[in-house]
Amino acid sequence: MTSGLRNRRIARVAARRRGEQGLTLIELLLSLAILAILTGFLAGGLSMARQAFGADRASEIGSETSAAVQTVAALVGSALPVRADGASPKDAIGFDGRGEAISFVGLSEGRSLRGGPYRIVLRRSAGDIVADFVAFNAARSKENPEPAATRVVVLSGVREIRIGYFGAADAKTKPTWRADWTRAERLPDLVSIRIEFEDERRNEPATIVALRQG
Repeated sequence: MTSGLRNRRIARVAARRRGEQGLTLIELLLSLAILAILTGFLAGGLSMARQAFGADRASEIGSETSAAVQTVAALVGSALPVRADGASPKDAIGFDGRGEAISFVGLSEGRSLRGGPYRIVLRRSAGDIVADFVAFNAARSKENPEPAATRVVVLSGVREIRIGYFGAADAKTKPTWRADWTRAERLPDLVSIRIEFEDERRNEPATIVALRQG
C-alpha cells in the first residue's frame, strides 16, 4: 500500500470521527427550537393547572362563604316581635339593632341547642362574627343573675360588618333606611347585612332579610 493511499484512508477516518464528536450548526439550532417548544408547552400546562386550581379554590371559598352568610341571614330572619313580660302593646319590642350588632329574640333550629325562643346577640368580635344564645325568660336568681350564654362562631376572617334597617319605627313615621333600630314599637321590615372579609375574594353584595311582624 502506497503512502498516499494510506494517508487518504487516515484522513477519511479522522473526518468521520470529527463528525461523530459534535453537532452541526443546523442540528444545534433544531435542538434549541425543539427545546423552546417543549418548554413553552410545559409552562403553558403549568399555568393552566394553576389557573384551574385557583378557580376551583375560589369557587369552594365562595360556596362556603355563601352558606355561612345565609346562616347569618336565617338567624336574623327568625327575629320575633316579642316584648318583655308585663310590657304593654305600645312598649318597645325586644329588638336592638346597631351598625355592627343586633340583639333580638329568635328561634333556635334545634341542632346544637334545644328548640324554642332565645335571646340572641349577633355581633363582630375581633375577626369573627359570633352569636350568643340565652334561653328566653331563663330562670334568674341572686346566685345567677345572668344565665350563661352559649357562644357560636358563625363566620371567621371578617374585617367589617355593616347592618342597616328599613321600616317605620312607629305609626307616626314613614318607612326609611336607618343605621340603627332601637326602642321601636315594631320590627324593621328589612335588614341589610353587608360583610367584608380579610380575603376580598369572599366579599359578596349585601344580603337583605325580611322580618315577620307577627
